Amino acid sequence: MKICQVCLKAIPDDYQNLLCMSCYNKQSKEQEQKKADEKADRDKMKLSPKDLKEAKHASLSNLEPVKDRSTPQEYTENPEMGDKPQWEANIVQFAKSGQLLWKQTRTMYEFIKNYMIRRVMEHPQYPKFVWKPTIVDVGCGCGAGANILSQEADFVWGIDKNEKSIQFAQEAFTRHKNGIYYSSQLSFDQLDILKDTRQFMMFDIVVAIEIIEHINDYNTFLKQIVKFAKQRKGTYNVASGATEFFISTPNRNNKHISDVRPKNKYHCREWTQEELMSVLSKYFEKIEIFNSLGQPVGDKNDHTPILAKASLPKI
Repeated sequence: MKICQVCLKAIPDDYQNLLCMSCYNKQSKEQEQKKADEKADRDKMKLSPKDLKEAKHASLSNLEPVKDRSTPQEYTENPEMGDKPQWEANIVQFAKSGQLLWKQTRTMYEFIKNYMIRRVMEHPQYPKFVWKPTIVDVGCGCGAGANILSQEADFVWGIDKNEKSIQFAQEAFTRHKNGIYYSSQLSFDQLDILKDTRQFMMFDIVVAIEIIEHINDYNTFLKQIVKFAKQRKGTYNVASGATEFFISTPNRNNKHISDVRPKNKYHCREWTQEELMSVLSKYFEKIEIFNSLGQPVGDKNDHTPILAKASLPKI
């Protein structure tokens, strides 16, 4: 039987933490208060409200006006195509440029990986207890992004409906725990998320990079990936914490993307930042929008691609 490291009370064997819930919640609140105090101290060193207002006005006045592209009735969607052999596209790209992943795709995966490191360090029991997350990479393609995530995860499951992409990922990146020393586990399976109605394993992180624009029935897609969440309406695995979702898409507000219909025949729809926020708000209580580097987009809404971090599913 496990014992709480603070109050020495017995705790269930299946707890991932080394604290009882009372001590865990206490440490979490103390940590949140510490972060709030540190933020308050940093804010005191910043500009006065008047200076901040003037600086913001100056920065916004220098921005080029962004064309309003949020008119769905004028937008034509492409029909959904068959499986895209992503592994083949990645290999061709590597042969031409020496890069297996598109630069922005890699930076998004790198951002999520680094975000996980920060999340581990913010755990109430760090550094005494190093917690590593479990991740599902939905639409993993050739598996290169899942491999990046596995560097800072306990287990990564890559899934994709394309058989050849999964075969490539399994051959190139599969990694199993050896039972001797710590090593992260990385596995891949062919799976059509829209058709598979099973209840899936629950994960700490759900990643869907460059997927939603390929899917015509995006509402079913979002309902399906919510099944991976540890926290849903009516259920909450307190010991494990809430699941976070990272969902990216091209931003149709960008001047280089067509506002009539997608140029990429595999894209059903390319979203504006406002449209993505509107759709995700139906399924998640909390949503933040970042650029591909993981920086908050703020007042500028034409970055592409955009990366949404969502949590607290509503269903």
